[in-house]
This record gives sequence, structure tokens and C-alpha cells, in this order.
Amino acid sequence: MGKGSVLVVDDDSSIIDLIQVALEDEGYQVYTAVNGGALQIAHDAQPDVILLDIMMPGMDGIEVSRRLRADPATAYIPIVAMSAHSRLQATTDVMSANDRLPKPFNLDELYATIDRWIAS
Repeated sequence: MGKGSVLVVDDDSSIIDLIQVALEDEGYQVYTAVNGGALQIAHDAQPDVILLDIMMPGMDGIEVSRRLRADPATAYIPIVAMSAHSRLQATTDVMSANDRLPKPFNLDELYATIDRWIAS
């Protein structure tokens, strides 16, 4: 049985690929999306946690998080914001996220963050 499911939302395909491979190797089911595409996937898949990049073209992570929180079907899903440390601090008051994961991160930080929210 898997450890849980994670939706990874980022506009950088190399980041998505890295996280997807790392998490799948650890036994997680991984869904991926770019910006606003996350809304339908989150609604349909109901992942245990969402890793959400802040800086994306089109619909940024702040708007994606607002829309996820506004939908009763996805409002409860923990969101972990990902970005450079300075961007994470700047968005504390405007983004509805449960946790933050500064980029760059090592895999142990990634696993610990995911495990913390799946276990809760």
C-alpha cells in the first residue's frame, strides 16, 4: 500500500520530474499540474497534500491557493508553498498555505514535509 498521494504544481518541468521521481520511489502516488490545471486535478484526485509553487505564469500559486480554499471539495487539503525563501516570507499574509518549503530543498526536507502533512 502507498504512503499517500501528492499533487505537485510547478511551471518548471525539471522540478516536477525531480519531485515526482523522488516521491514515487518512496511509495507516494504523484499527480502533476502546471498552474491553474491543479484545480481540476485536486478536485478529482483529492490528494493528501499539495506542493504548490508560488511563481508561475498565468495563474500564480497565490491565486491557485485561493481557488482551492474556495472550493469545499479541496478547501481542507494541506497546501505546502514552494519558492525561494524570500518569496515565501513575502507571501505569508496573502497565501493560504499550511506550510512552506524553501527552494532549493534537499530530499530529506521534502520527505519530512510531506510525511508531516499526510500523517496529520
